[in-house]
Amino acid sequence: MSDASSSQVCERRARIERAILAIPRFIAGLLVLVIVGITAANVVARYVFLAPFFWAEEALTYVMISFVYIAAILVTWDGNHLRMDILSQMLKSPWKEIVNFVSTVLFILICAFIVTQSFEVTLLQAKFGKRSVAAEIPMVIPHSMVLIGFFFMMVAVVVRFRANIRGELGAGHDELADDSRQKPMDIGV
Repeated sequence: MSDASSSQVCERRARIERAILAIPRFIAGLLVLVIVGITAANVVARYVFLAPFFWAEEALTYVMISFVYIAAILVTWDGNHLRMDILSQMLKSPWKEIVNFVSTVLFILICAFIVTQSFEVTLLQAKFGKRSVAAEIPMVIPHSMVLIGFFFMMVAVVVRFRANIRGELGAGHDELADDSRQKPMDIGV
C-alpha cells in the first residue's frame, strides 16, 4: 500500500471516528445544558416565586447519571479512564504488553458482565413500568443508561484493542510526568 493511499485510509478513519464520537459528545453537551437549565429554573422558582420544583433534585440526579455514562464512553475511547498502572509503567517489553493485555481483557469481561446484568434489570424495569417517586421518570431510562454506557465502553475497548495493549491510549498524562522528571523545576528563587 502506498503512502498516499495509507494516508487517505487514515484520514477517512479519522473522519468516521469524529462523526461517530460527535453523537455522544452532542448528547453529553445537551445533558449539561439540561442540568444547567433545570438548576437555573429551580433557583428562580425557589427564590423569586417561592415555589421550587419538587421534582428537580430527582430529575437532576437521573440526568447526571445519564451524563456520566455517556461521557464514560468518550473517556474510554480516548483511554483516559482511571487506572492503576504504576506497575505496568515500570515494566519493560514484553511484560508491559502482557499486563496491558490482561487488564484489557479483564475490562472487556467486566463490561460484558455488567451489560448482561444491566440488560436484565432494564427489562425488569420496563416490564413492571416502575417510575421515580417525585418526577415520575420511567426507571427504564436511568437503568438503560448503565446498559448503554457499559456496552459502548466495551465496544470502544474492543475496537481499540491493539492500541490498549501497546499502551498508546491516554499517553498525555505519562508524557507530562516524563517531562517533569527530565526538566528541573523553576521555583523562582
